Amino acid sequence: MIRATSKADGSIMTLKASVNGPVVYLDNWAFIELAKGDPSQRRRFLDAIRSGADVLFSVTNAAELSGPQGRSAEAVRTFLDEIGPRWYPAKLNPIEVIDLEKKRENPGAVCFDEEFFRSYVADRMRSYDKVFGLTDEFFSLATMMDRLGPQRKSISETSAEFDQMLKSRMSSAHQNSKRDPLFLDRKFPLVPFDPARPASFVFFNLLRIMALESNSLTKGDGLDFCHAVMGCAFANFTTLDTTWKRRIANLPKPNWLACVYARAELDRMIADIESAIAKSNQRSVLVLNEAIRKQLTGSIGPCQIIERLI
Repeated sequence: MIRATSKADGSIMTLKASVNGPVVYLDNWAFIELAKGDPSQRRRFLDAIRSGADVLFSVTNAAELSGPQGRSAEAVRTFLDEIGPRWYPAKLNPIEVIDLEKKRENPGAVCFDEEFFRSYVADRMRSYDKVFGLTDEFFSLATMMDRLGPQRKSISETSAEFDQMLKSRMSSAHQNSKRDPLFLDRKFPLVPFDPARPASFVFFNLLRIMALESNSLTKGDGLDFCHAVMGCAFANFTTLDTTWKRRIANLPKPNWLACVYARAELDRMIADIESAIAKSNQRSVLVLNEAIRKQLTGSIGPCQIIERLI
């Protein structure tokens, strides 16, 4: 959620992006489906967001969503506007995120896209003449469709180049694995889950799966790969195409990744978000460090202790 705070005398204004409840990551098809589809489904989702959930949103989301025209564009714009300030500016480039994870940066700082946030706020301020209020309307996502629409072509071209590069490298890896049974274990070893480095876990294990499935990689898989890494690593609920949902399901266990939903499962996702929000005021989750986990369970594997608030 985006908040504006100031000193009592109003001399210093601070903008803060944070998440305090369930986090949702929507692939672009999910944004469009929720915007144009079943009105009751749309209403339930927006009610859930307003009740305490937040949406991860990237520059690429905005640019890609600028594609629909006419009534479709208006429906998407209205939907984004109704999300209000309950969003969090997220990076989409997993390489940048992995580099930060190596430095053991805070997970919130790892996925936060400061450049995107700063440019968004500066652009919104320029759109006003002199006086403006930092209300929910100021932080609307809808305005980004106009601002980033011109970048859609360049993002599409970059995506196509990424698709080609990914297909080429994964095909080469696949051929090498046929000649050398140990190739994948050397170049793409299975990575165990580390709660301090969730994006690295998804990224490197998905590369191994894509090397095995290189023949099935298609147009758009480059960006879908990025969506899968960021959505599954940093959200609680995320939407992906069926193929990518299956790939995520095949990652090593145990892990603490997002619950993943395909096109036919939006209703179930909304119900799960509603349930998570309803429970959020009743209990808290305490994530234990490795030493305490080993002392309590005999293993450093992921575990959670649920404490009911009194």
